[in-house]
Amino acid sequence: MSERPRLEARQRHERPHVLVVTDDPDLATFLEEGLPLGGFWMSRIASGLQALEVFRLRQFDLILVDLDLESFRAIELIRRLRGRSDRVTDRTPRTLAPILTISTDDVLDGADRAALDVADCMKAPVDIEEVVRRLHEAFARWRQANPDALLADAASAADASRAR
Repeated sequence: MSERPRLEARQRHERPHVLVVTDDPDLATFLEEGLPLGGFWMSRIASGLQALEVFRLRQFDLILVDLDLESFRAIELIRRLRGRSDRVTDRTPRTLAPILTISTDDVLDGADRAALDVADCMKAPVDIEEVVRRLHEAFARWRQANPDALLADAASAADASRAR
């Protein structure tokens, strides 16, 4: 039997910080209870517009977007995070962190997923072990491509100490 990804992350002493963007209270509770047990820090924002504002102040290691957002179109949120929206003049990406999606309807097709640079798509219902596994896989791919990059929380702490 293979080792669970969360155990590998703990052995490396890395605890990625996941931003969950959902306005579904049931999904939020499910993730708030499960992700810390899977080896993640987690923050939740219930609005796509709030999520965009948060990226002015800080970064995250992974982003999990609920495609069924009621408050703001999730696809537009992802476009803006990646700097690919036609609705804004600033095309600078707000984040290069892996973005994963979850939806009760159909997931993004291959072309949309590639165009938006989405790392993975999940169709609900999913169990927490599946979510944890897929988040760890996306993080492992990012870590392999960026071996020397600081985790978001470590980078924020380093920026704060330099500002003093």
